[in-house]
Amino acid sequence: MQDATVAEAAETAGEAATGLGFSFDNLTNPEWWIGTVGPYALKVFLALMILWIGMKIARWVGRKVTKLSMKSPAVDETLGNFIGSLARYAVAAMVFVAAIGQVGVQTASLVAMLGAATLAIGLALQGTLSNVAAGVMLMLFRPYKLGDYVEVAGKEGVVNDMNIFTTNLATVDNKEVIIANGEAWGSTIQNFTSLGLRRVDVDYGIHYDDDIDKAIKIINDTAAKHPDVLSEPEGPWAKVVTLNESSVDIQSRVWCKPEHYWDVMFDLKKSIKEAFDKNGITIPYPTSIELDG
Repeated sequence: MQDATVAEAAETAGEAATGLGFSFDNLTNPEWWIGTVGPYALKVFLALMILWIGMKIARWVGRKVTKLSMKSPAVDETLGNFIGSLARYAVAAMVFVAAIGQVGVQTASLVAMLGAATLAIGLALQGTLSNVAAGVMLMLFRPYKLGDYVEVAGKEGVVNDMNIFTTNLATVDNKEVIIANGEAWGSTIQNFTSLGLRRVDVDYGIHYDDDIDKAIKIINDTAAKHPDVLSEPEGPWAKVVTLNESSVDIQSRVWCKPEHYWDVMFDLKKSIKEAFDKNGITIPYPTSIELDG
């Protein structure tokens, strides 16, 4: 009974194969393999070779473009790597389309399918893609680069990493702040490094009875002695800016390199206070009087 069932199944399969123009006898026929399977196998082999060689070429093109772009003084490391990646992926896409076309797939249909898939993915990942688009804009317009001290989206720090999705800042107290590129591009960006100079502004309050001109001279002379204070574009400057209830406020302005900003600010506060003490200039401070009833 079982043998009869197997025989019937085999007969049914044979009839179905014959209806499709295929005979199981072909499996033992070398001419069928050579004439039917051979050409398709050759196409698959050639497609795989195109992919293998093409991907190697794509990586080579990416490295070459990165290297060449880095020779331009207007291109930094971040932008150079980005341009190289674009070149690599562009070549890889062309290689993929060529390999698919080699096995007989209609490239027009493939492009239409990829377009529909891209639209669906784009709708599902709008937020992520907006960060990618913002990352491209940041790479192209470069409002900041690696090593710059910036304020982005209300956060200050040194740019220590920048990719297609995020900008990473290291704060002065060594905290890492990760900002999505969409938020960074949509905010006001302050770059404290890009112009090559920074101005340090510090206010000092002196007593109303003190000699203002003497205090200004002390401030300017002390600031000029600091090794990191520059004489260009302007030497140390000090003027009265406010007449407060208990003090005359004098603002000091000096120029320095961006990397010296904090040292200059803190050093001048200390050295000018010490210079005031030596020359009899008083810095007022709040006092209280207790009256016994």
